[in-house]
Amino acid sequence: MKTRHAASRRSGRATVRQLRRGLLAGLMACAAHGSLWAQADSPLQQDVREAVLRVPVAVLDAFGREVSGELPVTLFRPEGAGPHPLVIISHGRNTETRASYPRQRFESAARFFLRKGFVVAVPLRLGYGELASRGDPEDSIACNSPRYAPAVTAAAQQIIKVAKYLAAEAFVDPNRLVLVGQSVGGISTLAAAALRPPGLVAAINFAGGHGGSPVNHRGEPCQSAQLDRLYARMGALNAGSGSADGDGADASADATTPPPLRQTSPPRAATPTLWVYTENDHYFSPRHSGNWAQMYRQAGGVADYRLLPAIGDDGHKLFSAANDVWQPMVDAFLAPLGFAQPGLLQPPAASRFAALDDESALPVRSAAALDGYRRFLASKPPRAYVLNKSGQWGYASGDDAMSRALSFCQRRSGKPCDFYAVNEDVVWKDNQ
Repeated sequence: MKTRHAASRRSGRATVRQLRRGLLAGLMACAAHGSLWAQADSPLQQDVREAVLRVPVAVLDAFGREVSGELPVTLFRPEGAGPHPLVIISHGRNTETRASYPRQRFESAARFFLRKGFVVAVPLRLGYGELASRGDPEDSIACNSPRYAPAVTAAAQQIIKVAKYLAAEAFVDPNRLVLVGQSVGGISTLAAAALRPPGLVAAINFAGGHGGSPVNHRGEPCQSAQLDRLYARMGALNAGSGSADGDGADASADATTPPPLRQTSPPRAATPTLWVYTENDHYFSPRHSGNWAQMYRQAGGVADYRLLPAIGDDGHKLFSAANDVWQPMVDAFLAPLGFAQPGLLQPPAASRFAALDDESALPVRSAAALDGYRRFLASKPPRAYVLNKSGQWGYASGDDAMSRALSFCQRRSGKPCDFYAVNEDVVWKDNQ
């Protein structure tokens, strides 16, 4: 085992030296698989077959120092043996709170992709939570002279290592991979797509970028011209029209300056990417996100850029706070790519089972279920109330209310629940 890990580190260093001046075009060599199922740090939800696994990785930070560890990866699996397509969801970054990050889950997004038939993997990367003390390879170092390329390269390597690890499992289809990321996870998702991992079908970037601060320079990332060049470099690599050249430049150099592009092999079709931003993103203003998409496209990449109206108090949070907005958009983007199964929940048709305010008609008559229904009635739409005849129930209001209500009802026992009422209508039927 020591020999394999040593070989992995040597291979990783060689890869990084080769592409330090641009974006890496290779991966760290694989470490041996460990045990797939590891002990979880919190109760797991049975209805989505939630589990936690550990994936060993090793990357280099901006100074060329190795950072390694086992990433805790939350895994959700749909019903059936598969093989199923795989989606990897990558989290964002808060420099001040990164050491307190919990195991990542993105439950609403995970359930959306599960409904589409995906296995869902959500890694916690090096530099965050329980792994923070090992080093911070995604640190861009300084606002006046940031080193974005090493930061997003380290994140991209980890994303692809998780993909490669899971591709060896029988329940995963290695030829149908989709990458999704938010904020720093968004730009890192595009970086991973630029490395063209096996089986990649599409990448989705929510509010992606680096070097932003809503307090110190709202909407204006540090040294945005460097990000312009980096996005252009990723577009060229993703399109297959560029190569990563270089002789291992010193890590203190400007790691975002791309090497000259040159054709090394017949180009493959560029991977489709969807970019979702908002008018009121406190980290990256539309002026910058629109320019990044333009630079990416001009270099040969395919970017479907969507600028949404203001969402909440900070549109940068749209991936977690506006599922009802982005889910239909992602459904439409993925359908022509071979993922036509809908992930968006549509409200069932109204039934004539009972009037909405008729509490006596509830099929489950426990005091707790009745109290929950009264709270449902007191909430504002969007809202949903679900139950089953075994006595489980749940309700939710606000964004993604239908999916969240189901998860509250089903998560402990794993037994399916059905909608009793959605918004202003009872939808329960006599034969349920």
